[in-house]
Amino acid sequence: MVGPLKKILTIGIIGGGQLGRMTCFYAHKMGFRTVVFTDQANSPASFVTNEVIIADYSDQSALKKFAAKVDIATFEFENIPCEAVEFLSSQVEVCPNAQVLKVTQHRILEKNFLNSIGVKTAEYLEITSLETLCEGLEKFGKAILKTATMGYDGKGQFVLKNAKEAENAWDQAQNHKLILEKFCPFNSEISVIVARSKNNEIAAYEPLTNIHKNSILDESIYPAKISEELKIKAQEVAKKIIEKLDLIGVLAVEFFVMENELLVNELAPRPHNSGHFSMDAAITSQFEQLIRAITGMKLGSTEFHSQGYMKNLIGDEVKDLEKFYQNPRAKIHLYGKEKIADGRKMGHVNILK
Repeated sequence: MVGPLKKILTIGIIGGGQLGRMTCFYAHKMGFRTVVFTDQANSPASFVTNEVIIADYSDQSALKKFAAKVDIATFEFENIPCEAVEFLSSQVEVCPNAQVLKVTQHRILEKNFLNSIGVKTAEYLEITSLETLCEGLEKFGKAILKTATMGYDGKGQFVLKNAKEAENAWDQAQNHKLILEKFCPFNSEISVIVARSKNNEIAAYEPLTNIHKNSILDESIYPAKISEELKIKAQEVAKKIIEKLDLIGVLAVEFFVMENELLVNELAPRPHNSGHFSMDAAITSQFEQLIRAITGMKLGSTEFHSQGYMKNLIGDEVKDLEKFYQNPRAKIHLYGKEKIADGRKMGHVNILK
């Protein structure tokens, strides 16, 4: 029998990006206060929160101040020092916990974990020298060299087909921890957003098909263009992962679809770009679901009531909003970022059909 949960009034959000911004929106709609901890001034979330603390993520004095102001904390991106979350956890409850962050921010630990629970990934090797890189490339044929930490949106990745490319990549990346993954000639990429609450209730959204452009997510399409059998299997795998990780909150699970097989590519222990369609097309958005999960509420319905797709507004694409304003079934979400830059996500649009 689960005892009464602590009354939560103020939610702390580590990170000031667009995911933090949207989490603040939903928290406020649900009656909570928010405090954002970020190392960047004028971040997207800072304009929509009750209070913002700007400091380095390793500043323990600032973390103590943050902890004293909130009843529970979560994070909106995983490239923060694990030590900071461990320290913060000694002051206030953090969901997901520091161990989840440790695993999911490190590609080698993440894949080791997935394989240990019987979840398939691409074949991979930890790379510690040019010799092991060349041996791995010879074994895999074609492969992708990635930094084990801090990489996203295609950053820190090298597609390799021969020894010369391997040498060039090694010269650029040898000061980082590295992983080599066998190239997967996949049919498509999909993702599933899954949530787990403090009461161990688990709920998964149906998968969406993801289309990338220049290694950045361009569109997420619902329903996913896969069989019903694979849709069910993807949700089951996502539920297994979130339970085995002991993650309270939301988790994005990205898959490669290989004919009738699914390989997990990456995990993100937070709301995810590919889950944005839920904001306008599902009964419960991924952000509301996060709030429900970490505050001990019953999880919301993950049912989609509309089909369609999410379109990212990347770089100068945000200047072309007029065509979306003219579409009565377009829902526009802008992130409040001051500067436009190539590859920078400035907003997104959900197109309902």
